Amino acid sequence: MREHGKLGRLPGRMPTGLRTLDYYAAGPLPRPPAELEVPTVAHWGMLGNTSKGNCGVAGCEHVFMADAAVSGKKETFPDAQECVGYYLQYTGGQDAGVQLATFLLYVRKNGYYGHRVEAFAPVHVNDLQTLRFATFAYGAIYLGIVVTTAMQNTFREQGVWQVATLESTVLGGHCVVGVGYDDVGIDVVTWGGIQKLTYAAWAEMSRYGDTEAFALLTGELDNGDGRNINYATLQRDLNRL
Repeated sequence: MREHGKLGRLPGRMPTGLRTLDYYAAGPLPRPPAELEVPTVAHWGMLGNTSKGNCGVAGCEHVFMADAAVSGKKETFPDAQECVGYYLQYTGGQDAGVQLATFLLYVRKNGYYGHRVEAFAPVHVNDLQTLRFATFAYGAIYLGIVVTTAMQNTFREQGVWQVATLESTVLGGHCVVGVGYDDVGIDVVTWGGIQKLTYAAWAEMSRYGDTEAFALLTGELDNGDGRNINYATLQRDLNRL
């Protein structure tokens, strides 16, 4: 049986002037494969999310880990204490959670223990084709979801997050990272493990609270991160924020 951690994603707020990823496409986006296997990572780690609401920071580190696995790079990543330390530095010492887009702007400016988010762009939550493209093209997708009591119980029992698990008390917002998918749903990293989130549940979540999705361009992937995106235009818009 697995143990869930804390929640810590604050309500979403999209930066004014930043468009969704498809806006920056330099022509049609390449079609992603029908299925994408979860990259092999020996230990994703809770990264302090057991006792702190630092899921947004842990999620960012999980993106870096996924990118390293996809590109075959051997890298050392911050441990739980360092992840929590970064989180508390960002929040001014308070276990207050993070607003994802604002946090990503901070990481883009300040880096994360030698790792960087070179650019990022939101993806419309109902655009499954672009969600899958971003997961395939950039190694992972950074997601904001809501969590219910039934979802916590299902995680412990290693079940599937589906529509039925939403029909219970909403506990708050959470950050997870999509690292694979198939015809059923998205495989996300959360609380140190892999959890299946069905497409139907993902679509239904907007009725229970806000959901978010961001493509993170970390610069760690081979042959650059452009992937048919007008990188210069995206960088220009981010620099204006």
